[in-house]
Amino acid sequence: MEMLFALASFLIALFAFGFGAAKLFKRKKPLYLQLLVCAAGCFAVEQLSYAVNLWCGVAAEVSIGMLGIFGCNLFLLSANFGTLDRIVDDGRGTGKARKLAFLAPAVMAAFIALAFLAWKEQDLFCAVMWLVMLIPALPASYFNLKHILLPVDPFEFLKATKPCNIAALVFYIVTAAYVICSTTMGSTASGVLSVLMSLSVLSLALCAIRGAKRWGI
Repeated sequence: MEMLFALASFLIALFAFGFGAAKLFKRKKPLYLQLLVCAAGCFAVEQLSYAVNLWCGVAAEVSIGMLGIFGCNLFLLSANFGTLDRIVDDGRGTGKARKLAFLAPAVMAAFIALAFLAWKEQDLFCAVMWLVMLIPALPASYFNLKHILLPVDPFEFLKATKPCNIAALVFYIVTAAYVICSTTMGSTASGVLSVLMSLSVLSLALCAIRGAKRWGI
């Protein structure tokens, strides 16, 4: 059963990346949306690594595939941080959104702390590794929520990216829940959450494709 969950999760993530790449890795497509597809690709690599480890009977708690989640979170962070954020947030009338946006990293910090504590007694090194893998979700979630709360910009970039930001927030939460449940609950619960992670990544890719049609420039 665990292998079936792993295979299903990998195939969903692979489809998310492949479909997103086919639609968005083209000239004149927004880099922002391409970065989201790259995030899906990183996650697909993680799911492939996990499925291969299961198939080969590798029982190590820490694997190179974990870097897939780290890369996924970094791509989600880099998509919103920088140029796009400066365009949609010029500092005028955005103070309330900025303050409320700190709720997202606060919630994520609580989830990450629970994940660390859940693994700490079982495997301290693995607990530290998961802490590192999930840390980029803190600033990333701030920008995701801020861009959801900001008023629509003149180019309507935020209208195009809002579903993507929602999907990203869901991914962070489900991922943290998966890390916690992978040590405190059975393989069935972990398998279901693994599939939900892939579905959230698929939703992210589909929202990116839909967002390309609304992109202002």
